[in-house]
Amino acid sequence: MPSKTSHRSAFASDPKFLERLAKQGVSPNVLTAASPPLGGSTQPSARKSESKATTRMRKVREANMDGRNDRFEFDPVTKSLSAFFPGALLLGLNLMLRVHDAKSTSLKVTWVKRIEAMKVEGMPIFKDWLAHAEYPVIVEEIYITPEVRLLDHESVAAACKPILDAFVVNGFLPDDNGQFIAHPLAFTERGQHHGLLIRFKPTTKPWGLIDDDTMLRARTSMFGYE
Repeated sequence: MPSKTSHRSAFASDPKFLERLAKQGVSPNVLTAASPPLGGSTQPSARKSESKATTRMRKVREANMDGRNDRFEFDPVTKSLSAFFPGALLLGLNLMLRVHDAKSTSLKVTWVKRIEAMKVEGMPIFKDWLAHAEYPVIVEEIYITPEVRLLDHESVAAACKPILDAFVVNGFLPDDNGQFIAHPLAFTERGQHHGLLIRFKPTTKPWGLIDDDTMLRARTSMFGYE
C-alpha cells in the first residue's frame, strides 16, 4: 500500500484538488519537514563513523606498507634466519576477530608484498638460507612497541600468523605445519620504536623447547578418559 506521504504528494500536485481548496480558502500543507520534496528523495544519512577496530586495522596496515629498512640475516653457525621489520605494527587478537574478513585479507596481502620486497633485495641471503635450512624450526617472535598497552604474548603469536603465511608464500618455508615449524615463541616489551624480529631457529626435536618429560607424560597419561 502506498504511504500516506505518497497520497499527500499526489493531492498536492492535483490542479482540481488545489482549485477546490482555494475556493474554500484553505492552503494545502501536505509536505512536512519529514516529507521528501516533490520529484526528489530524502538526503542520504550521515556516513557511519569508523569503528575503533577498523581505525586500528587501517593504521596497522598503512604502517606495514613501509618496508624500506627491512633486512634479514643468515647465521651459518646456528643455521638460523633472522628477519628485522623496523616500524612494524601488530594487531591484537581481539581486534583481529572483530574486523571484516576483507580487511584482514588486505593486511595479509600487505605482508606478502613486504616480505617479497625484502627477499628480492636480499636474494643471495635467501638462497643461502634455502641451501642450509634445517627443519623443524622454532619461530622466535619479538615485538617491540612504545604503545602504552602491551599485547599479551598469545596475541603476538596470533598476530604473527599471517606473517608466517607470507614467509611460506614467498618460499622461505615449505609450509607452516608441524613438519617444518615446531612452535612459535612470542614475546613483547616496551621500547622507543615499533619493530618486529622473527627468527627461524632449527631444533632437533619436533616439540621444540617443550620438555621431554612433559611429552612423555602427555603420551602416557591420557588413557581411561575416552
